[in-house]
Amino acid sequence: IYSLGLESHLTASPPQRWVGWGYESDPEVWTKALKSGDEQFWFGDTIMVGGVYEPGVSVAKLYLPRKVNDQFDFGYVNMNEPYNYLASGQWVEVPSEWRKSIPLLARIGGAIPVGKPVHTRVPGDDTPASVAVKEVDDYRGVEIFPPRGSSHGQVFSTTWFEDDGISLEARISEYTVTYSSTEEKVIVGFSRDEKSGFVPAWKDLDIILHNGDERRVVSDIGKTVEYKGKDSRGRVVYTLKN
Repeated sequence: IYSLGLESHLTASPPQRWVGWGYESDPEVWTKALKSGDEQFWFGDTIMVGGVYEPGVSVAKLYLPRKVNDQFDFGYVNMNEPYNYLASGQWVEVPSEWRKSIPLLARIGGAIPVGKPVHTRVPGDDTPASVAVKEVDDYRGVEIFPPRGSSHGQVFSTTWFEDDGISLEARISEYTVTYSSTEEKVIVGFSRDEKSGFVPAWKDLDIILHNGDERRVVSDIGKTVEYKGKDSRGRVVYTLKN
């Protein structure tokens, strides 16, 4: 979320986006229901958010926009149970049970950088609001969503932004994860652009696969990649060493 804020600052792109954002060639996004933008939206360019808006309803109806060009569209995956893969260019029904989760779908080929699930501070932040915060922002993972099988040579790329969060003159660094896949493995690349001068406290990067994807993760340039196990949500995690 913080990265989307920095991206908005740099490029004026909104964190919450109309369902047709980037899919303007799909004629369905211009229908009245989708043009209104009332019932689903993009959060960044990876997460499609839906919802239910009537009492007693536990299934949401979402449209999955598709790319209408020469590039193959790999579709979407459900980030919640049953974690199924969904083809683009169709309306789908997604379970949305009360007190569990709103509908969240991920675009295959996307990525979501994540940190610790608690309030953190950057090293050196001695502002009054932060001195009581014990956790340092020294962990970074990235959830990736490769195709169920081969990406047929296509390499997906996502860049996110970070700064120290407190300086008046922000120094913004960029981090890019790339990946492709075969039937047996996921090939990951990672690069840092820290010429701004900001260097975060985290060093290694966790690679978090979609639920049910248990392929081996390897580096595209032979860096060390260690199997970490499964997280609390049952997802396979590997650590790409710095």
